Amino acid sequence: MKQVAVAFLIVFAGLFANAQQITAWVIDGESERPFFIQVEKAFNEAFRTKGISVKVVPVPNINNALQSGFLSGKLPDVIMLDGPNMANYVWSGQLTPIDTYLDKTLLSDLLPAIKEQGTYGPDGKMYSISPYDSSVLLWGNKKYLQEAGVRIPKNLEDAWTMAEFEDALAKLSKVKGVTWPLDMKLNYGNGEWFSYGFSPFIQACGADLINRKTWKASGTLDSPAAVSALTRLQGWYKKGWIVPASAGDNRFYGDKTAALAWVGNWMWRTHKEGLKDDLVLIPVPKFCGNKQVSPNGGWSWAIPKASANKEAAGAFINFAMSTEQVAKYADFTGYVPARKSAVALSKLYGKGGEGELMAEQSAKIALVRPVHPAYPVISKAFGDALQNILNGADVKTELQKAAQKIDQDIAANKGYPPFNK
Repeated sequence: MKQVAVAFLIVFAGLFANAQQITAWVIDGESERPFFIQVEKAFNEAFRTKGISVKVVPVPNINNALQSGFLSGKLPDVIMLDGPNMANYVWSGQLTPIDTYLDKTLLSDLLPAIKEQGTYGPDGKMYSISPYDSSVLLWGNKKYLQEAGVRIPKNLEDAWTMAEFEDALAKLSKVKGVTWPLDMKLNYGNGEWFSYGFSPFIQACGADLINRKTWKASGTLDSPAAVSALTRLQGWYKKGWIVPASAGDNRFYGDKTAALAWVGNWMWRTHKEGLKDDLVLIPVPKFCGNKQVSPNGGWSWAIPKASANKEAAGAFINFAMSTEQVAKYADFTGYVPARKSAVALSKLYGKGGEGELMAEQSAKIALVRPVHPAYPVISKAFGDALQNILNGADVKTELQKAAQKIDQDIAANKGYPPFNK
């Protein structure tokens, strides 16, 4: 009996010694928190017999925590990072490729722009992967639109032309109860929202934040097409058609003094609760000719190079990116599922669902933000220019200054090799 007990203790000690607990840092979001609680539990149950467990830790101000961790080398085994920052982290030597840990069926099932967001151009490997896609469209108050006699488009092909969009804004400005025809969430401030939410206006017209072949901003960001597009936007603001930042967040869904809102799918639940049956989703307008562009991307799973448990970390990411878990992420948060198979499972985004239009945009007109190490500089330079333009500054001058800042940063880093080839 004593020998059996000793044998059991030896086996138990061996199991305990081989057990791996990994840690994952995730964003500290209210809608995401319930998902993270359940994915931790589900993974630990599924991998209990394999001796792997995960502790999922929501981290406030995660960008600051990551920067500190990269400097100190003290990081968990899995992190969530903002998708457009991936290239900068890879170029700095902070991340490990994750391709080998992911099922091939998963990679082929991803929305194209999500796969592009996580792929580092110079080596063609994936370093991050998002469980969801985000998109921006127009949210409308059906009551006001009907009073204004404005046509409500239902799909991408049927979207407003730019002339129709401006006509709608003019008509809505005269409807009783409407103070501003359009809320563009200027209250979010000059952060990533400015580059994410406003770049489609220039991209649909043939311009961009940077030339993605030469990696030069001058001649692209400050091109005539970009100047024209943002001059139009500045004109809307001067006319009083856009909710000013000082008016706060709830003009569309709260006191309903705004008729339209240009914002992403993270506002789904808030808008639905505020407008109920009066809420309508309107596709991205055809800003130039028949061209439409919607922004894309979001927070993504990645593995720091410093992790000592990369296999276990990869197993967790692969599990979190399963069709079922990606569908659950969408159900909990309201974001578009990053996998086509998960879209089909979603009541909100699947065929006939209320959010079907957002899934269609993510699949057909999403454009990834530039996957380049200079993206933080690109984003800030454009955001600063846009802020000044809305404040009345000369559009061409501001875009030229922004392009020069970007090009100077790239030159100062010798082209961010190997992007300089």
